[in-house]
Amino acid sequence: MTRIIPPYLQAGDEVAILSPASFPTTENWKKGVEVLESWGLRVRYAPNYLARYHGLGGTDEERLSDLQQMLDDPSIKAIFPIRGGYGSSRLLDSLDFSGFISSPKWIVGFSDITALLCEVDRLGFASIHGPMPHNFCQKGGESALQNLHSLLFEGKHSLSAEAHPLNRFGEASAEIIGGNLSLLCHLIGSPTFASTDGKIVFIEEVGERLYHVDRLLLQLKRAGFFQNLAGLILGGFTDCNEASLNIGKTAYELVAEHTAGTSFPIAFDFPAGHIPNNQPLVFGVKTKFLVNLDGIQLTDI
Repeated sequence: MTRIIPPYLQAGDEVAILSPASFPTTENWKKGVEVLESWGLRVRYAPNYLARYHGLGGTDEERLSDLQQMLDDPSIKAIFPIRGGYGSSRLLDSLDFSGFISSPKWIVGFSDITALLCEVDRLGFASIHGPMPHNFCQKGGESALQNLHSLLFEGKHSLSAEAHPLNRFGEASAEIIGGNLSLLCHLIGSPTFASTDGKIVFIEEVGERLYHVDRLLLQLKRAGFFQNLAGLILGGFTDCNEASLNIGKTAYELVAEHTAGTSFPIAFDFPAGHIPNNQPLVFGVKTKFLVNLDGIQLTDI
């Protein structure tokens, strides 16, 4: 499939703020909007961007209406969900992407937004797994924010990371896809996440007990998602700790166990995910992936 890369941003472009998953629990997102405006962007707020319906950012109908409006509008050049949480996948079967296909735009996010990133990947469009306005200004995230700007405005997406003892050396050139481990398992069996063959898969997680992580990894393994990868990148597994039911391995050790017998390069502890230094990754664009003694490198092709 030929991938379509949305136009890179320019000063004066209009971008959208909305809440397709949960609502923001603090006002940190306002600092994120100030960042977007400092980049020369004009920010449009979706009508229901601060709506609340239990733990969601509005009813399904409100969140769907907001996202559909911004997908359809050709003047919107990028969509920034304020935060993740839960609820994006509830919208997938009701969305009409015909306007987005006619006028592609960047969708930027992570965590629950994994569902949207995987859906636009299925349709053949690039997107960005990266920081959202709610966490733009975390201490320690300055480099990630600068790299997000460079990616959105200049198309530069070369990243590096330190070596890790569990890394498996190798090299690959392929598209990256993936996101939050729980979401990826949630999407198995749906058109949104049908195959990882020949791709570099990125995985991160937050707040899952380690025996849950084991269960999720085993699900991916049994579903065949580790069989024909070009490479695997493991981001942060934040606050993934033992429960009263002990599993006896770290999250990374569990990954190493479930990928034993494969030969693709694997990078552990890459700076992306539910961490302040959440470096942006371009999904759907062919990238060179190198793991060696010096560390990890992702570079443009």
